[in-house]
Amino acid sequence: MNTLIQDIRYAFRQLRKNPGFTSIAVLTLALGIAVNATMFSMVSGFLLQPAPGKDPQQLAVISSVNPDGGFLADASPVSPPNYLAWRAANHSFSDIAANDQDRIVSLAGQGEAEGRQAEALHADAVSTNYFSLFGVAPQLGRDFAAAEDQPGRDHVVILSENLWKRRYGSDRSILGRTVRLNREDYVVIGILSSKFRMLGYSPQLWLPLNVNAAEQTAAVRRNRSLRLFARLRPNVTLEQARAEFITLANAASHDFPETEKGWGASVRTLPDFIIYDFQIRSALVILMTTVGLVLMIACANVAGLLLARASGRQKELAIRMSLGASRLRIIRQSLTEGLLIALLGGGVGVFLSEWGIDFVRTQLSFNEALSTAPLSLDRNVLLFALGVSLISAVLCGLAPALSASATTINSNLKDDSRAASPGRSRTRLRTVLVTGEIALSLFLLVGTGLLIREIYMIEHQPLGFQPDHLLTAAVTLDKARYPDAPRQIRFVENLRSRLQQLPGVQAAAVTSDLPATGPDSVALRIEGQPDPSENKPLTARHVVASPDFFITAEVPLLRGRMFADSDTASAPKVALVNEEFVHKFLPGEEPLGKRIRLNLDAATPEWIEIVGVVRNVKTYSEGTAYDPHVYETILQHPAGSFSIMLRTKADPNAMAASLRTGLAQLDSELPLSNVMSMATLIDKQKGGDEFFSRVLGCFALLALVLAAVGIYGLIAYSVSKRTHEIGIRIAVGASGLDVLRMVLWEGTKMATIGSAIGVLLALPLPKLFNGMFYGMYVNEPRLYFLVPAVILFITGSATYIPARRAAKVDPMVALRYE
Repeated sequence: MNTLIQDIRYAFRQLRKNPGFTSIAVLTLALGIAVNATMFSMVSGFLLQPAPGKDPQQLAVISSVNPDGGFLADASPVSPPNYLAWRAANHSFSDIAANDQDRIVSLAGQGEAEGRQAEALHADAVSTNYFSLFGVAPQLGRDFAAAEDQPGRDHVVILSENLWKRRYGSDRSILGRTVRLNREDYVVIGILSSKFRMLGYSPQLWLPLNVNAAEQTAAVRRNRSLRLFARLRPNVTLEQARAEFITLANAASHDFPETEKGWGASVRTLPDFIIYDFQIRSALVILMTTVGLVLMIACANVAGLLLARASGRQKELAIRMSLGASRLRIIRQSLTEGLLIALLGGGVGVFLSEWGIDFVRTQLSFNEALSTAPLSLDRNVLLFALGVSLISAVLCGLAPALSASATTINSNLKDDSRAASPGRSRTRLRTVLVTGEIALSLFLLVGTGLLIREIYMIEHQPLGFQPDHLLTAAVTLDKARYPDAPRQIRFVENLRSRLQQLPGVQAAAVTSDLPATGPDSVALRIEGQPDPSENKPLTARHVVASPDFFITAEVPLLRGRMFADSDTASAPKVALVNEEFVHKFLPGEEPLGKRIRLNLDAATPEWIEIVGVVRNVKTYSEGTAYDPHVYETILQHPAGSFSIMLRTKADPNAMAASLRTGLAQLDSELPLSNVMSMATLIDKQKGGDEFFSRVLGCFALLALVLAAVGIYGLIAYSVSKRTHEIGIRIAVGASGLDVLRMVLWEGTKMATIGSAIGVLLALPLPKLFNGMFYGMYVNEPRLYFLVPAVILFITGSATYIPARRAAKVDPMVALRYE
């Protein structure tokens, strides 16, 4: 311990004597540690937070497996009949609870008498054992009782703590009072703490889930809307539970082939499901890999600085060893100095990461689910920063320590000759480090360039419609006032008429899905074609829209006709399809007049005639795919939930108040939600891409700057140590241009070797990214030529300054050097 204290004191004295060196080394490491700690705060907030509930590792999520495949096919919700059957038949779980998360309710509550507007809220309908399965209870009031999922007794509600504070001012007397949800009175029985939080889920209230065990119709079985949560029995493994539920799914497939054929079941632990369902792991892996490489470059720079100091202290070290210092003692002393630099850099890095975390938190505000993640400088981040600092100390100090300990006493004590130039062994390790920095920088720049280019192409791709001057909003019709199709159609017709009369509105429409927002898929048959295979059914995106939808969205008609107001429920069923539908399912055939049948909720699906073909619209604004689309008119296929689209002459956001007023004149208790322009909606969908590309770009540029600093430092140091040699060269006839060329070649050689290694490392990146990101096609060969050219230019610029200094060496001064 005494020896360690001596080493620490000596290291402090050495760092204090060289404030310039200390500042550069600490700041370099601080930047690397700061970006690592900032990005790790996302890992901590998204992946390392404990799952909600008691003993979360014993909690599991049961999902359906969609035979059609596609995005998250093995994490699909479960139908109510399967939930009831599996709950009764299983032996692996002590309890199974259900949650229907796709509920939007209208909260009128108190204050409407004074003109307070009704509010659309996200609600979860849960089985009465839901909270007890998680092992949580409301912080105020009580949980659902066993029979409160039965009709007539199910008008009770639990509020979230945030809603209770925001809407009711934390008034405890709200317990036992009634609030008005979807035009019906519900009694508030509890307030649930905000500590019960699941990543990606943000309900504001909970209602009892009413599931009728007698309903086994095809329509009910196709309604896969439930998330099943379960608690493992003691001594039952996850593999055993998974095998049992695969058997139960196979039984359902055998008993109900019309709706369950090919469907399977999957079981995951709750923490694993949350991470898998949220689909953020791939992005975080890339970000953490990037900042890890930035840290390695920073460590290489600091190691280069320490090597330079060590080579300047060879005589001092030789004297120490001649006085009896062992090689281990020299190594430990050098590592202690590296450790102090790393810890100082870690402290400054943690301070800088506070700003970085605030920046990240602000940038994630575009998404409600992302913004609820607890990003902070928590214990996980601090421990990570400490660990990174210790690793940095080893990476920075080990090579200089080994180099210093290899000092030869006799040669270094004699190394005062004016004719001596530093040997190759002294600079070889620094050359390797800088070459590695260049290779890593090129690897990062190519990878970042590939991703940023793909994101840029997605952001600037044509979507197939005109999003400018469009105002959008969402409406959910409650069953209390709009229980059947005729009333829903009547409301839609009245709403269309009212919207078209608003001043400043050029066109108005309603639709089940806004363009480029990912409508649901539906299986179909085409008349005259063989029935599709059960394993490979024909599927298309299904949209229900009013007749003026295509005019409002400015989607051009290519063939046939648009929907008409005469296409009512009593008229023959009609549909429009897009170009991709014709290309995929009807190549070389005349689509007009063809009839299709959609596998929807109807017990006996009707044949629908194709009357028109419209231009392709992107399935997702942040994707690259065109999928087959089938459009039905909302007058023939009403929807209980839909979106409003208004094409305006001026700023669409200025129409929001008029839209609210127009809807209130039709139904004062029906709220609007998600009122925003289409451009804003698309920006929100792409907000993650923008944040991702901006962060990656910053890290890649930081890596490039660090690499440039590293090569500058190496060449400058090399020139300073070769002043005597360069003076001799000039004295015997070498010109300044010869010296300039010699020094530039030294930097160019390192840049060329490092670039070649970096290109080889970056070759598999397109295939890797295409596998990690669904729907992405990354390929840009020009980057493999452009980035090395940029690297060579940057390193050439970094080399030029010390090269010019070398070319101006005065031979008389150099010959008197030392």
